[in-house]
Amino acid sequence: MNKTVNAVANAPLPMTPSRQPYGKLRLAYSLATIAVLALLALYGDRFALRFATEVLLIGTAVMSLNLLIGQGGLVSLGHGALFGTAAYSAAVVAQHWGAGLPVVLLAGMATGAILGVLTALISLRTSGLFFLTLSLVFGQLFWELVFRWRDVTGGADGLRSFPKLTWLGLQLSEPLALYLLSIAVAGLSWLALHSFNKAPIGQALIGTRDQPIRMAALGYQLSRIRIAAFLVAGTAAGAAGGLYPFVNQYLSPEIVHWSMSATLIIMGVIGGISTLSGGFIGAAVYLFIQTYLSSYTDRWQLIIGLIFVLTILLMPKGIAYTFRPGRRP
Repeated sequence: MNKTVNAVANAPLPMTPSRQPYGKLRLAYSLATIAVLALLALYGDRFALRFATEVLLIGTAVMSLNLLIGQGGLVSLGHGALFGTAAYSAAVVAQHWGAGLPVVLLAGMATGAILGVLTALISLRTSGLFFLTLSLVFGQLFWELVFRWRDVTGGADGLRSFPKLTWLGLQLSEPLALYLLSIAVAGLSWLALHSFNKAPIGQALIGTRDQPIRMAALGYQLSRIRIAAFLVAGTAAGAAGGLYPFVNQYLSPEIVHWSMSATLIIMGVIGGISTLSGGFIGAAVYLFIQTYLSSYTDRWQLIIGLIFVLTILLMPKGIAYTFRPGRRP
């Protein structure tokens, strides 16, 4: 009898049904992603590589916005200005100090971090609709700067006259090189944001979203938590923005306009605003329709609108969350 009891007590616990397939599905998704990225690198033509690069960089900006909205409940209409201003900063720095990879990435990340902290300071005194409005006004200030400062930014004509990207004497202007760099930027940004989410400060950010009064009563400093979130998100978006000018060797002031921020939010909702991977899925869907379907119809934005509405009705948490491994129905 005692032997039987001991055998049962020492037997390994069976894996729960919800956790057992989770690891396999997660591994399958990861391998599928790596396979797609590798196939594009091996067999993609120049156009496909540039398209994938744009998806990865803009997807990184959407992913950083997902952190703010999904984890912190901070809906910002100034995030596009953050990404676009970082891109302009990198391009202007390239004009005067050369287009070395570390220089332009540092310029983009520094710009994104600074603007992210400034946006966080706005969020400390406001919330909800008031923060949404102030973030829009804040972003439009930088669009006005880019649009009017013609001698530096090119004004309405955009910015073209900056050198191609280099590193250690190597030219990185080829689509394959830019594609591989964008994979590195997107991967490192995902790792940083994922680590932030899993850290105690990431869980505290969720608490400030759901129960800000209770979190303050427990001794948490909401200002520091929000500043840290905007700092991390801004740095990630700035890194992507620092590389973005060299994809097409051109920047338009529209990238700083508030409509860019709205586009990032639409991408986030379609992909999954509460997930990091949803940023890339939403960017891929949106840019595919904009790039490919727009050659067949002028009403491609109507298609985007239909997908957006259907996503909210049928998959309110986005594509990535709906097909997330281990998700309970």
